[in-house]
Amino acid sequence: MNKLFLRNQLCIPVMGYNRAIIYDIIRKDYFFIPNAHYAILDTNDVINFNKITDQEEKAELIDFLLKEEIIFEITDRKQKKRFKSFSRSLDRPNLLTNVIVHSDIDPVFFDFIKDEYLLNVSIIAPQVDDRLFSLLAKIDILEIDSIYLYIENFDQENFETTRQLISNHRLIFSVNFFNVAGQAQTTQLHQNIYFNFFEEEFSTYKTKLTTDKLSLNNEHFLEAYNVHSYYHGKVYIDQEGNVKNGLNNIYSFGKLKMLTKDLFLNTVYSEKFRELGNINKNDTLVCCDCEFRYMCVDSRVPVKGDEKWYHQTECAYNPYLSKWDDEENYINLKDCGVTISSTGCAIDQQKLSYHFNKTWAV
Repeated sequence: MNKLFLRNQLCIPVMGYNRAIIYDIIRKDYFFIPNAHYAILDTNDVINFNKITDQEEKAELIDFLLKEEIIFEITDRKQKKRFKSFSRSLDRPNLLTNVIVHSDIDPVFFDFIKDEYLLNVSIIAPQVDDRLFSLLAKIDILEIDSIYLYIENFDQENFETTRQLISNHRLIFSVNFFNVAGQAQTTQLHQNIYFNFFEEEFSTYKTKLTTDKLSLNNEHFLEAYNVHSYYHGKVYIDQEGNVKNGLNNIYSFGKLKMLTKDLFLNTVYSEKFRELGNINKNDTLVCCDCEFRYMCVDSRVPVKGDEKWYHQTECAYNPYLSKWDDEENYINLKDCGVTISSTGCAIDQQKLSYHFNKTWAV
C-alpha cells in the first residue's frame, strides 16, 4: 500500500526556466529541485509520487523531502481536512509603508508622515554625525517598526564610539557601512542591531541585485508574490527634495518644499505613483522565468512594454543559464540567445541550448 504525504504549506515550490526552488519561508532556507518535481509538489492535496516511474528516483526524492520536513506522512486521506491551506493573499491596509530619505532632508517631511504607520524608514548619510543623530531623534517619535541606516563612508577610527551611540536608538534594525577599505562583506550583531560592512560604494550597491539582497521569509514572500517587493508602498525623497518611487528613478512627482501635507499624501496615494508598486513579477519579462522572483529585491526601474513590463538593464542573475554574473561561465542574455525588448522576449533555443550545455558541461 502506498504511503500518503502532504506538503508542508510553509514550504512553497516555485518554478523557474531551468529548475524550481522550494521556499522554506519559516526557516528562511531554500532547496533546488527539477521542474518535473515542481509539478508533483505544487498541490495542496495528497501528493501523487506515482508520476515518477523510476522507483529509485522516487525513493530518493521522498527521503530528501521527509528529511527536510518539506512533506509529512498521513495515515488516510480524511486527515487532509485537518491541515489548512496557506493563503497567499496580501493583507496590508496601509498604502505607504517604506520611506527612504537622506540625513539632510527638510524637517517638514516628518510633519507630513507623523500620522502614518510605517514599517521601515531608511536613511542615507555620508557619515555618522550630529545631523544624523538629530534626524534619528525626530524619527524615534514616529510610529514605525524599524530603521535602516546606509552610511556612505566608513570611519574605522571612531567606529566603537559610533556603534555605542547608534545602539541607543531602539528602532534601528541594521546599519550598513560602505567604502570599508580592504574588507569583504561581513556582518556583526551588537545589541540586537546588525552592522554590515561593504567594500563597494553605496552608489554601486543601490543599483545591483546581489545574493545578499535575497530575502526569504513569510512577509517578503507574500509581498513579492502579489506586488513589486521593492516599489510597493515605497517613497524616496532625493537630496534635491524630489518625491520619487525609488532610489534609481529619474521621474519626480514634485518638490517636497512645494507640497502641503495633503498634496504630498495625495501624490503618493495616487494610481500613477503606485503603478510600479502594483507590478507582479509574473507580468515582467525575464523575472517571470526566474526561480528567485519571490525572494529578490530588485530596484531597477521597470518599463511598460506592449504586453509585459521589462527592464532596460540586465539583472545580475541569468535564469536561462541559472548563473550569477560573478560565477564562472556566466554569459549575459544577448550572448546566450535571449533578446528582450518592448515587444517581448525572443529566445534562440538552439543558441541557448548550446551555451547551457557548455556552461554546465551537459
